[in-house]
Amino acid sequence: MGERTLVDRFDLDDNGIELDLDAAWMALERGGFSRSEAVEAQVEELLPIGASLIQPRAIGRVHSATSLSKREVAELPAPIREAEFLCFGLCTAGQAIGERARALCEEGELIDSMILDAIAMTGLSLIGERLGYAVFDWANERGLSASRAFSPGAGASGWKLEHQRFVFAHLPKKPLGVRLTPHFLMQPSKSVSFVIGIGEQVVQAKQPFSCEGCDRLDCAYRHIPNNEMIRQDGMRNTLAAASNADVESRGQIDEATT
Repeated sequence: MGERTLVDRFDLDDNGIELDLDAAWMALERGGFSRSEAVEAQVEELLPIGASLIQPRAIGRVHSATSLSKREVAELPAPIREAEFLCFGLCTAGQAIGERARALCEEGELIDSMILDAIAMTGLSLIGERLGYAVFDWANERGLSASRAFSPGAGASGWKLEHQRFVFAHLPKKPLGVRLTPHFLMQPSKSVSFVIGIGEQVVQAKQPFSCEGCDRLDCAYRHIPNNEMIRQDGMRNTLAAASNADVESRGQIDEATT
């Protein structure tokens, strides 16, 4: 697929994204934090700093699936192999907040680092949900159904991380300033890529992001529709994968610079 198969596009910025105290606490509590006066004071202090550093943005590119090769179709997640269109999406929280969280971690300010990390993940979740539902609306307006989002490397998708190349091949070059490392990780690390299938033969998803199908039952970020075993709302398992990738990518970057 290329520009000749491009059908439509989405470009979203942080307008309307509100990072309030409750949203930050949801991320922290479901990540294992207990609410206390001391930590609450830290969250209140860091929230405006995080809001000034985060730059949540998202893009989506809807392509016709007609030009996929048989191999490419076979390598898609099973629920979207009969899709008529594929929306390739990318969301990012930007570079600055991740760099600041990393700096705080290196300085030994672990709690402050984790709070900024939670703020980044919250903003990333909000912009991702907005893009996902925009794709749902696009499909519904055309009498079509849309699948949930499938992210390369996420446990719920069963889609190998190497398929990042497939997603990025259908996005602009270095989209939103995000690049792939040789290990298929994204920089900035607080970024999420995915594909949503659209078509008459696609089963309509209840929501764009779900951990249904992932066998990591003990994951602190698990989310399944109908509130079964929920410990985080929205795209949290996908974001947990992004956070784990952040740890791995930091090691790879350190190795490359030594």
